[in-house]
Amino acid sequence: MGKIALVIGHNPRGKGAYSPYLKLSEYEYWENVCDEVKKMEESIDIYSRKPEQNYIQEMKPIVTEINKHNYNFILELHFNAGSLQAKGCECLIYFKNKESKKLAESFMEKLKNKYGSNIRKEWNKVKEIKINKDGKEEIIEKVIETKGLIFITDSKMRGGYGICNTNCTYVLVEPFFGSNEEADKFKNIKEMAKFIVDFIKSYEN
Repeated sequence: MGKIALVIGHNPRGKGAYSPYLKLSEYEYWENVCDEVKKMEESIDIYSRKPEQNYIQEMKPIVTEINKHNYNFILELHFNAGSLQAKGCECLIYFKNKESKKLAESFMEKLKNKYGSNIRKEWNKVKEIKINKDGKEEIIEKVIETKGLIFITDSKMRGGYGICNTNCTYVLVEPFFGSNEEADKFKNIKEMAKFIVDFIKSYEN
């Protein structure tokens, strides 16, 4: 197995979304999952953001440390929140990274097979530079529909700092909505940890 790392979403300063079904915040849930991951596979590195004044200050030292290593890929772990009806999985990736796209699609497909998860439809605005009939460059904006993929184009977008500033394939995963009853399927911490470890091993092989 190659060198892999997980980044726990959020921290004690800002714990992220709270799930009434899990009775845990994003940070608490994924911290518990990563504790179990480490017991199952010690070779997987775990990163946790130390509380600072803001998100960027918290992410900078993690990104600096990640870039010292030759990781095959990184998964940043979150869950979603929204209306009671909102459910399903999605992943944030850098819009030009084909390996991130492949990794994210594989993760969501395995999640669907294991938990019956819905892969959400997403609509992404992207800009392309084209040459017009006068030979001049012009920027064309278009909307692309994807299955579960949210395109990150710069580090200022939500969740974009790690994706845009690391030197390896980096995917931010949101496997479910903590605000929807689908979260009940993910209550078993050890089962989710095993899913993560098994996914990493199967993707590497």
